[in-house]
Amino acid sequence: MSRPQLRARSATEIVDAAFQLYRRDPMTYLLLSAVCYSPLLVLQLMAGPARSFEEQFAVMTSGVSFILLLGYWVTLSLLSATVVRLASEDYLGRRLEPSDAVREAVRHLPTVMFALLFKYVFIIIGFFLFFIPALWVLARYFAVTAGIVLEGHGVIGTFGRSARLSRGRKMHVLGASLLVFLIFFVVYFALAIVGAMSGSTVITTIFETVASIVAWPMFGITEMLLYYDARIRGEGFDIELMEASLGEPAPVATSDYGDRGVRPERSEGI
Repeated sequence: MSRPQLRARSATEIVDAAFQLYRRDPMTYLLLSAVCYSPLLVLQLMAGPARSFEEQFAVMTSGVSFILLLGYWVTLSLLSATVVRLASEDYLGRRLEPSDAVREAVRHLPTVMFALLFKYVFIIIGFFLFFIPALWVLARYFAVTAGIVLEGHGVIGTFGRSARLSRGRKMHVLGASLLVFLIFFVVYFALAIVGAMSGSTVITTIFETVASIVAWPMFGITEMLLYYDARIRGEGFDIELMEASLGEPAPVATSDYGDRGVRPERSEGI
């Protein structure tokens, strides 16, 4: 299967390219996703079903709810950082060992965790402000993980970087992001319904987790593609790569990303 070309894409083309990258090495993405999700699945199974209102209230007011939220926070942050890093190298025509991607993700994990926490807090606030602001936040800060993992920004810097990349492109970002969300929910609820038909809470939880393991890498791959798409449109990143592949010095848009631009050593297959 050919590698997706490095060029500007429409929202549907970005999602299609994400599927192409996923299909190139599905077992690696599934294995990484499963490893990240395994501790969370154990926590969910240990929490057990809450059948009555009193049991649900007891779970929510106990430490179990806090531990589950912490598990989700760590799991999704680590998986997002790992997938963005690994998929970026594949997209640029280079090979990165999954273990190296995990190590780099762990190194950036605290920064990614706090950046995603602030991002989703802003999105939740936006939902309370008649929904539209939530979509604006989602589009404006679409690349906070990529800014940390691929450029080395801190929490504040990555929000500013993502805001600059999204300028004039928010509808484009929203189109691709919402399409991936739709695909995720279709897969998730389809498997959740199959699990619920078994009548077993354990089986239902396992099916829901399997759906997340299968679908979640698409979010990270799509964020990475949107990040490079914005750089191609706004910074001529594809031209920069071609010049680098010819051994010529490529100009760096220091006004946008300083000395942290990704400068690949080679770009075969692009």
